[in-house]
Amino acid sequence: MKATDHVKRAAYSKAVDYLLEDPVSHVRKIMDLLDKAAPDDLFPSQRKAFRTAIDSQNNWYQLIMKVLDLNPAVRDALLRTFIVDANLMAWPEQEKNRVKHGCNIPWAVLMDPTSACNLHCTGCWAAEYGHNLNLSYDELDAIIRQGKELGTHVYIYTGGEPLVRKRDLIRLCEAHPDCAFLSFTNGTLIDEEMIRVKNFVPAISVEGFEAATDGRRGEGTFGKVTHAFELLREHGLPFGVSCCYTSANAGSIASEEFFDWMIGQGVLFAWIF
Repeated sequence: MKATDHVKRAAYSKAVDYLLEDPVSHVRKIMDLLDKAAPDDLFPSQRKAFRTAIDSQNNWYQLIMKVLDLNPAVRDALLRTFIVDANLMAWPEQEKNRVKHGCNIPWAVLMDPTSACNLHCTGCWAAEYGHNLNLSYDELDAIIRQGKELGTHVYIYTGGEPLVRKRDLIRLCEAHPDCAFLSFTNGTLIDEEMIRVKNFVPAISVEGFEAATDGRRGEGTFGKVTHAFELLREHGLPFGVSCCYTSANAGSIASEEFFDWMIGQGVLFAWIF
């Protein structure tokens, strides 16, 4: 990293620290500072959306405040990684490499650590692949290192069940603290071992309430999922859900009751497929 980049990173990190001191009072000042200091072409639509959310204090503002209310030990590191490393510092590097290589540089990379899974869910393609397709730790690490050279600092795992490789994924999080990792997961393997990881966000599969989830994923799965929710919520960790809707559960997943339940569980976001 060049000396000027170190100075930029330090300045951005100071701004994040200032925000976290008093989010409600400081968030507008940070946006004012960013608008003055940042180039006009640096995430203009995203900055406008944040400004609108803050000024109107709408649902997006409430979500921002929920994120800022997470466990400080995890929140501070994750936000610094996501805001500074994965966006503000990464964007110029991505732009430079777009020109250099004549192609788009992805903001995030999706990869499958394994085809193995501990469940046999109806309709899932993972069962067709068997348990023999795996990327080694060194291969996953190499992909991340190559991605960072291009300016990509966000990595998303799918599978199979990525947490079958839990210890390797934790090692990768700790080896790359300047990256943010999200994993689609059935949630049944989430445990206390993962609590210390500060840059890992699970998106836990849930098909609706208990009958729908267990009907597709196996008896007792819903109970394990809600246990994972409880564990993550008690430790103030960020997590979301992944919902696959079908003719059997679309009405439930689209209901106000289901969304209210998710919010009550501490869910911050939902991917709906």
